[in-house]
Amino acid sequence: MKFLLITGRLARPILEEAVKDLKEKVTVLALDYPVASLMSVTYILEKMKQLRGKVLGYDFIVLPGLVYGDASAIEREFGVKTVKGSENAWDVPRVIDALERGVKLSTVYPADKVLSDVARYDVYEDLRRIEEKGNYAFDVGFKVPVRPPPFRILLELNPSSTLEKWIADVERSKKFVDGVVVGFPVGFSDLDEVRRRVRKIGEMVNTIGIDSDSPSVLREGVRSGANLVFNLNETNIDELTDIRDGPAFVVAPFSTEDRGNLTVALVERARSKGFSKLIADPVLSPPLMGMTDSLGYYLQLREKLKDVPLLMGVLNVSELIDVDSHGVNGLMAAIGAELGVSIFLTMEKGKTKWSPWELREASTMVSLAMTRGKTPTNSGKDLLVIKDKRRTRQALPIGDRIRAEKIEPSMDSSGFAHIVVNDRRILVSFSGSKDLLVEGEDGLAVGRTLLKHIENISKDHALYLGYELAKAEIACLLDKEYVQDKPLLRRIGVESGSS
Repeated sequence: MKFLLITGRLARPILEEAVKDLKEKVTVLALDYPVASLMSVTYILEKMKQLRGKVLGYDFIVLPGLVYGDASAIEREFGVKTVKGSENAWDVPRVIDALERGVKLSTVYPADKVLSDVARYDVYEDLRRIEEKGNYAFDVGFKVPVRPPPFRILLELNPSSTLEKWIADVERSKKFVDGVVVGFPVGFSDLDEVRRRVRKIGEMVNTIGIDSDSPSVLREGVRSGANLVFNLNETNIDELTDIRDGPAFVVAPFSTEDRGNLTVALVERARSKGFSKLIADPVLSPPLMGMTDSLGYYLQLREKLKDVPLLMGVLNVSELIDVDSHGVNGLMAAIGAELGVSIFLTMEKGKTKWSPWELREASTMVSLAMTRGKTPTNSGKDLLVIKDKRRTRQALPIGDRIRAEKIEPSMDSSGFAHIVVNDRRILVSFSGSKDLLVEGEDGLAVGRTLLKHIENISKDHALYLGYELAKAEIACLLDKEYVQDKPLLRRIGVESGSS
């Protein structure tokens, strides 16, 4: 197929760069108009009539996605199928790919929505096939993969939290996880509380794990509905044979020495005692505390226990390095995949909040990449929360520039506002000519509502509120702490503690 791409003067070099690998298929035609998105179909049609000889002989004419009008007028004039492309020139290769695959694009609307729908469908179909073709060991409320893909995500609840906090955490995270692990502190022995907590969390999820150093607590957890036990080790294996036929057991050594061989020996010993549903975990060590050596244990188990699923507690890394957790979880998902790990265990605590979602997104991205035999890029899933993979080149405004100066604010006689963020919602309390409390998730909506009710607010104050409400909305999006008049993010490239 051959494609004629219409653009304007300013966008031409960008578009040519975007499609440089498709030069055998495409021709870029730049019309004498500066900004492509400001052209209309009528203008393009009249210009193309003057260039009729350059227009014919193509299978498709692709217009800029944001041009005004219906592209079918051009198709009628020249007899060449004409569609609107993407809003961003860098996405034009995706438009070409879609057209070659027979995807029908619009003559009225930009291709972006159609491409997005197609990408979502492709991801959905690939994930469905991954689940269908997976090799599973057994079922514990979810099918446990022997090796990935697919992956399973478990959330361990903080043992020091109240039951009410547990319930709130599970309610927020349950759509991202395959199971929840309830843990109890060392020495905990209140079996009534074990029953109460296990049964309550068990009402919320299909798979519930029990984690304790006490065999009696583990036993009571299983009797109360737990179907996954953490951990079976050399100190308790003989005491847990009475519950071996029900739940699955995570085999993790108590000793810190030679954990790879010890885990293999424990699995063999457990099998000899009649334990059948086993998951191996040689225990991931924290960064700078033996992490790379412990990764070698997983490699050892991948080769020696080919029919046993592997679990990795990535919380041992994400919690113990002061790095944003989505990057850590993304990398650990890829590392775990190479090691044959099919189950990731995480916990939410401070900076690792939303780790279940991060691991779900990361493991989905890695699953797609593994199935397609590619690196985990351009898979249809990503964890690009803060940084951009690429930036759109924009035409800079032309004219004399006035250097911004720092101007002290003037007090507003109409009153003052206090802004807080609570549970990912913005709250603005205004006191003065009128007392008002406005709540919402959208900073612009909150600001406009405020201005609607406080009519005499000064321009300077309105500008300030818009600035702070934008920060508050970003804080809601990232679930990050917001403090009025304080910076929300660090400036990249500036050392900690510098200004």
